[in-house]
Amino acid sequence: MSPSTPEPVPEVPNTPTPKTPETHPEAAKAALAATERWFIRQGVPHFVEGRRLGAVRVPPALRPFAAVLELVPLGMMLAFWTIRRVVAEAREMGHLAVRALPLLALFGMVIFFSSDFWRVAAALDSGWLWGTAGFFVVLIQAFLVARLPEEFGTLPKACTADRIRASCAATPLADFAAAEEHLTADPRLGPSQRRNMFVYLLLSQTIQVSLLSWMVFFFYVVFGAMAIRPEVLKAWFGHPVPDASLLGVRVPGVSTELIHVAVLLAGLSALYFAITALTDVVYRRQFFDRTLAELDRAIHLRCAYLTVRRRP
Repeated sequence: MSPSTPEPVPEVPNTPTPKTPETHPEAAKAALAATERWFIRQGVPHFVEGRRLGAVRVPPALRPFAAVLELVPLGMMLAFWTIRRVVAEAREMGHLAVRALPLLALFGMVIFFSSDFWRVAAALDSGWLWGTAGFFVVLIQAFLVARLPEEFGTLPKACTADRIRASCAATPLADFAAAEEHLTADPRLGPSQRRNMFVYLLLSQTIQVSLLSWMVFFFYVVFGAMAIRPEVLKAWFGHPVPDASLLGVRVPGVSTELIHVAVLLAGLSALYFAITALTDVVYRRQFFDRTLAELDRAIHLRCAYLTVRRRP
């Protein structure tokens, strides 16, 4: 018998190994560009590295005004983000009303049924009324400006790899963060990034408080039109109270005095809400911690963004 010969081994076709994100420089550039757009849409354009967002080409005759003109692109970014933020917060009005109105209704209801408060509000002419409303706006802004810098202590100064990968989910850097072994833990938050975060927190809270104040205003106008009858107003003021007019159209059941009362109560409620949302543990968790969580995610995503940028 002849010795058996080994069967030939079939040749395996030379298939290229699948490329990881690390071997795709073009994909990395595209992901970085998409992440930079994500930062801009989220209201933190100063998280973008490597280029000046406000840089514009200025003709020689306008170069003395270059510093002012460079603010135009940033102002447009801020304006578009503010519009998107207002729309997003308006969609959450139901959530805001369910949690905030019980607190503010208990706060303002006793004042609302006080005849003395109605007389005080009715004695204000239009100038003094809106001046008083502006005074509440100044108080709210002063409180937020004084209080918000303390919140930076709750934001991470160094990030863990697991949190970075979790924050990158559903973002352009999700695959890169999952494949990267050594992620940059330092988000490198300089003065410009901290100013950006402060403006983000200030505007987010201002938008939320403003929407709430309008909600309280309409609540008291509707409630007052139903609960405070003309006979009660006549007994309080000693004479019949006419209906208010809006753009020359009479609004039945809504008096000028009721509008004044609603404006003052909206200002008081907005100030009370701004203070409570930052100082009370329960309401802080419902209203303010969501905004901090958005910044926290942006900070972790910046770590992945810096990691990909530092690749050769």
